[in-house]
Amino acid sequence: MQKRYLPVTLVAGILALLALAGYMLPEHKEKVPRRILMENTGGAVVFQHAEHADKLKIPCETCHHESREAREDVRPCKSCHGVVFDAAFKKNHVTATTDNASCATCHHYELKRKKWGHDRHHQEIGVDCRFCHHENTDIEPEPQNCADCHEQGMPTGRKADQGVPPNMADAVHARCMTCHDDLFARGARGCITCHDKVNTRDKIPAAGRISLDPNYTDCAVCHKEAPQKLMLGSMDAYHELCMGCHARLNKGPHGKKQCAQCHTSK
Repeated sequence: MQKRYLPVTLVAGILALLALAGYMLPEHKEKVPRRILMENTGGAVVFQHAEHADKLKIPCETCHHESREAREDVRPCKSCHGVVFDAAFKKNHVTATTDNASCATCHHYELKRKKWGHDRHHQEIGVDCRFCHHENTDIEPEPQNCADCHEQGMPTGRKADQGVPPNMADAVHARCMTCHDDLFARGARGCITCHDKVNTRDKIPAAGRISLDPNYTDCAVCHKEAPQKLMLGSMDAYHELCMGCHARLNKGPHGKKQCAQCHTSK
C-alpha cells in the first residue's frame, strides 16, 4: 500500500469502528420527543414537545391526564381521544390498559355514603313521613326501614317491573326526584349534593392495579351522556387544550383566524 493512502485508510478504519460501536450500543430512547408531527386534513401540525415540557416546564399531567411525574407512563393522546366505544373496545380495553393511572382517568369518581339527612327533612323542614314512605297502607301499614323490601343495588334508571320492588337506589332516587328534579337534571354534577365522592386517582397503589369499585365502572351509573360524548375526539381535544392554554396566557395562536400559525398548508 502506498504511504499516501495510509491516512485515508486509518480514517476510514476509525470511522468504521465508530459506526460499529454505535450500532452495538443499546438503543437510546428520548424520554421527551423534541417534536411531534400530527397529520390531519386541516394541515399537519409540528408540535414543539420538548420546548413545552423542558423549556416551559409544563408538567406532563397537564396534557397527559393519566400521568403525574413518571414520563415513561404517558400515553399518546389518540390512545383515548378518537376511540370508538364499540363492542371490540369494551372487550379489549381492560387488558390493553396496563397502567393504573389510565383507569382513573375515565373511572374517575366513586360515590360514598349518602348524606341527605333524614332528621333534617322530617324535623327541620317538616316533611311528613308518608311523603317519602308509601301512602298506601296496604303496601306499608306503618313507615319502616326501606331495606325491609328494597334490595341493595346501584341505580339502573329503568322503571320497575310491576309487582317487583325496585332496588334501593332506584327507589330512593325516584322518591327524591319528586322534590329535587333540578339536581337530577344536572346529571353527574348533581350527585355530589347528596353523596360524598372518592377520587379514584387517590386510590392508586404504589404497585399493582388500582382497585376500582365494580359498581362504578359503567359510565351510566353517574352520567346520562353516552361514553362517546363524554370523551372528546382528537381534534376537539387538541384544540381545547392548546388553544385554551394559549388563550388563558394570552400567548401564542389561539384565535379562529390564526390557524395557519400551527397548521401547515395542505
